[in-house]
Amino acid sequence: MRLLKFREIILFLAPLLFTVFVIFYGIAWNFWLSLTSFSIYHPRYDFVGINTYLQLFNDYDFRNALVRTIAWAGLLVIGGNILGLIISTALFQIRSNRLRSVLTSYFIYPMAIPLVASGVIWRWLFESVKGFNAIFASVGLPKIDWLTGENAFWSLVGVSMWVYSGFIALLYLATFYNVPPSAIEAARVDGADTLTIMVKIVIPYSKLGFILGGVFSALFALQMFDLPYSVLYINPFTSTLVMYLYNKFVYMAFNISSAACIFLIALSASIAIPYSTYGLRKWILGVIR
Repeated sequence: MRLLKFREIILFLAPLLFTVFVIFYGIAWNFWLSLTSFSIYHPRYDFVGINTYLQLFNDYDFRNALVRTIAWAGLLVIGGNILGLIISTALFQIRSNRLRSVLTSYFIYPMAIPLVASGVIWRWLFESVKGFNAIFASVGLPKIDWLTGENAFWSLVGVSMWVYSGFIALLYLATFYNVPPSAIEAARVDGADTLTIMVKIVIPYSKLGFILGGVFSALFALQMFDLPYSVLYINPFTSTLVMYLYNKFVYMAFNISSAACIFLIALSASIAIPYSTYGLRKWILGVIR
């Protein structure tokens, strides 16, 4: 009986164990490759240690992509959380469940669209003689070079906020409904208005929403590739770490692309692992109690 139960457990866990094996095997292989000199220009697995990483950090394009990716992550965390908090606060005030569901779906919809499709749409909207500039010209306003120089970075950061703010709003909205109704009712009895209730009671309970919004926003920014590539392809003003990695892989500098991959994994893990540890700790304490 015990043997049968053990077999059932192994069979149940088999897909998970296989997936974990493939992922960690790929990470281990990339790490080994990053310690060699293997590329199309040097097709031998000569061990060079950390020299590949030194070469990586001495590359101006890599440093530029790293700074831009971190800046993108910071702006998306701040801007996405602000927009998400505003949207969720507005939705929380709606009494009609049907209307709230419709509006929530409307704000979530941008994330349901593939980023490539969003990029194509926004590339048209940002064109110099079409889209927004056509509207500006019709009312006598000057046109804006949305995708020229540094403007391209700010334009695409704004698009990413549009894409992900609805998802962040959904996270906040979920935490709002965990606020004890008795606390809200007591505040209303004491004469508190809606704004006071939101600022002093509801929003302080949304710490988990802020944590989740920050973690997911940062991870979304670190993985940013589809949006800038579909709008401007490989462009020095919108190049991210993933685009740098892709560019090195295309040019078959496999050791450099592997080193960039390992660095990106480590950077993502530095964000995801602390949150996972925090969540696991809360779950264990909840079970113990």
